[in-house]
Amino acid sequence: MEIIKRIDEEFIASVKKAYPTMAAAELDAKINTMRILENYMDPVEAAAAAAAAAAAAAAATAAGAAPVAAEVVSAPAPMVRMANLCCIAGHAINGVAAIHSEIVRTFTFKDFAELFPEKFQNKTNGVTPRRWLMFANPQLSGVITEAIGTDEWVTDTALLEKLGPMAKDPALHKKWIAAKQERKKLCADLILSSTGVKVSTDAMFDIQIKRIHEYKRQLLNIMGIIHRYNEMKAMTAEERALVTPRVCVFGGKAYATYLQAKRIVRLVTAVGDVINNDPEIGDLLKVVFVPDYNVSLAETLIPASELSQHISTAGTEASGTSNMKFQMNGCLIIGTLDGANVEIRECVGDENFFLFGIEEPEVEPARAGGVLPSVCFSNAPPGYKILHH
Repeated sequence: MEIIKRIDEEFIASVKKAYPTMAAAELDAKINTMRILENYMDPVEAAAAAAAAAAAAAAATAAGAAPVAAEVVSAPAPMVRMANLCCIAGHAINGVAAIHSEIVRTFTFKDFAELFPEKFQNKTNGVTPRRWLMFANPQLSGVITEAIGTDEWVTDTALLEKLGPMAKDPALHKKWIAAKQERKKLCADLILSSTGVKVSTDAMFDIQIKRIHEYKRQLLNIMGIIHRYNEMKAMTAEERALVTPRVCVFGGKAYATYLQAKRIVRLVTAVGDVINNDPEIGDLLKVVFVPDYNVSLAETLIPASELSQHISTAGTEASGTSNMKFQMNGCLIIGTLDGANVEIRECVGDENFFLFGIEEPEVEPARAGGVLPSVCFSNAPPGYKILHH
């Protein structure tokens, strides 16, 4: 603690030196926000404070004052602000995606960014094509290697840009689709063996696999599926014939004590029980939750995907890496402008990314403005039907 206290004292002195003309109240507020130690007194300071209190009590008694019972007040717990210590002592500070780094710089550690602008930078997370494409999807890897004439793309992904001019090549399309179908067959076998649900490989595989969490919005996804099911039930046979069949796959883990996550999983499985056993819908729509999610399951699910859901509330996902894994396996993304989705969209082009939801600067004003999802859903007929039927 002596070392940390010394760092804190020297840092406070440097802040005062950096802002010589700042008003005293403003400077004190800034220091209180940025300093490392909070509510802390070292043993010498604590002993001095206790001695002063005892001396004051003795003086009052000597002066003839009636003894007053000391009021017991719980002192705030002393704390070491580890994040502040890291900002002060660290060489560099970064987020793990462009939008995340911007939030870190302009909001989370705004005062530190003003004091140490040279420390703040971005380091977007990444995944290895060696594992998530070459190993996990040898079918597609073979197609890519044959098309560009080398497998060096595994360590030099810039070589994948050679696929761009071939985007409309029918021969490449045929091989690409065949590779995807082979992976979908493997995925369908996995779904059957783990859930007992038989799915058609002619359907579009729509997959959301990630930690089960409210901000990742699996709940919103399953509510969308309920709406799709309600719409299908209201269609005529001729209208249903125009619908693209879809297999909706969920997977993921959560803390054992996270009750809301358990409720979401229970809802997904309950909805699946209804939809999967509706003979009127048949293979037009299937919903499955794949149990015991792990990397090995992901290596089967991701190569089979054709659409993946990355719909966290903008500004809540630090980066995300499954979006990268899905994208490199020839899967389209429906996503918010959150985490690495922002950079993926910039890379693949707006026309190849299904944008969903409001952007990060709009989130807090929406919350402050009293936008309540429950009210929005209840007041809209489709939303009301989802919640009450």
